[in-house]
Amino acid sequence: MKSQFYADLGGSLAMQGGQAVRLDGRRGEVIVRSGRVWLTRRGDLDDHVLEAGERAVLSASDEVVIEPWQANGRAVVDWHPAQRRVDALPRDAAAFGLRGVAAGAAAVAAGLRRTAGGFATLARNAASMARRAQGCI
Repeated sequence: MKSQFYADLGGSLAMQGGQAVRLDGRRGEVIVRSGRVWLTRRGDLDDHVLEAGERAVLSASDEVVIEPWQANGRAVVDWHPAQRRVDALPRDAAAFGLRGVAAGAAAVAAGLRRTAGGFATLARNAASMARRAQGCI
């Protein structure tokens, strides 16, 4: 049996009997377009026989071999790799960051309220001084 490694790119692959496709550590979906395939997943006690129109969802931890069900058979499978989100942060890290931003914004708001109170005091003092100065004139 010849084993072939299928790339990260999605697409269709026509397989002949005796030809196997290995998908190790790849997240995505395999869809059988024609024929019948035999799917073996490491750690899974059952082998799976998929017919045209059936699909299998693979996780990143799966080690999978797919081959035509019959030694002289043909099969066409589509491979749809899952989209990778490189720029995404883990949910906990994002929540931690947002809590930090919220705490910073609350501190800035409290500082602005204190500053506003200080300006109000200065304005009252200036008004009082202006009234006294007018009384002397």
